[in-house]
Amino acid sequence: MDMGMLELEAIADTYHRVLRVHVPENRHAWAKVIAVVHPIIDVSVKLEGVDLTINPHFSLRMPITSDNAAHADAECSDMGKCNRDTGVCDCADGFTGGACEYLTCQSDCHGNGECVSMAALANNNHVNDVLTPYSYGSDVNNPLTWDSHQVHGCLCSHGWEGYDCSLKSCPKGDDPHTQHQLNEIQQLSCNDSDDSGTIQFDFRDKTIYVAATSTAADLEDALKTLSTINGVSVTYTDTNIYVGASGLAADALQICRSSGQLVDIEFFSPTGNLPEVQVSSIQIDGDLSISTIQEGTKEYITCSGRGLCNHNEGVCECFPGYASSNGQGDVGTLGDCGYKNPYQGYE
Repeated sequence: MDMGMLELEAIADTYHRVLRVHVPENRHAWAKVIAVVHPIIDVSVKLEGVDLTINPHFSLRMPITSDNAAHADAECSDMGKCNRDTGVCDCADGFTGGACEYLTCQSDCHGNGECVSMAALANNNHVNDVLTPYSYGSDVNNPLTWDSHQVHGCLCSHGWEGYDCSLKSCPKGDDPHTQHQLNEIQQLSCNDSDDSGTIQFDFRDKTIYVAATSTAADLEDALKTLSTINGVSVTYTDTNIYVGASGLAADALQICRSSGQLVDIEFFSPTGNLPEVQVSSIQIDGDLSISTIQEGTKEYITCSGRGLCNHNEGVCECFPGYASSNGQGDVGTLGDCGYKNPYQGYE
């Protein structure tokens, strides 16, 4: 067939083209096919019984005609060229596997993450920085998740972001221009009769262990060791309990008491609506729980919304009049642009 008789109309994005192929004589007047741009392969196919060899380098696909009719087997998955001497597929850039069946990650995530399947990414899903896995592709007969083990993406290490993990993350904080907002306060309730127990605290996938006989100050120091907390205060709910108060019971300063104890945990950084700290009992013989008594309403946004993130350095470049804060609007070392400098003009 004279290839000069073919009229091709391409509607293109970066990776796909929809082509109309005009077939003369007694063939169907128009047939729609999908053409996937490919850098190395010349593909010969049959369209309505007519042998076509399309060059340059289109891999032609007939339209899907019914449910589960897509994804037929193809040599080297049409993403590589078969070496006839060795029987091995030479894969195009971005594809790997014995049959070039896997879409890989760009630049191998720049060494700042791990290239994993969509199924693995779903299993590592986080909501509010808490691991919240869900299943994707567990049913091998579900046509909607056919790509669960074929398409891969970057799972970035802490401190890196972007689809290819090439961007350094910048500090986050509260916008100093918004007012009348609240810090998150969570309340610990603990009852332990024999002072022998330990509490396991988990916050955003980080863990500490604190003895039942510890004080509020001890718990505050322990929480500050978590990389997921930059600033926190722990106080007794009963304002009559404090170090140096007269007439206190022997166990009054403990976070767990035989008569029960309530302790307030106020978060200074991070701000915003936070996930509840998870508490687990290790030989605590009474009630143990934690609840949110004041939901955080402050922002927790990159550079506090008052600067631009330099992703090359992972540093906030603050707008004039703003500087690093302590997470509460005062000067500090968080590098988040959350402090309004009273000696400079604002933009």
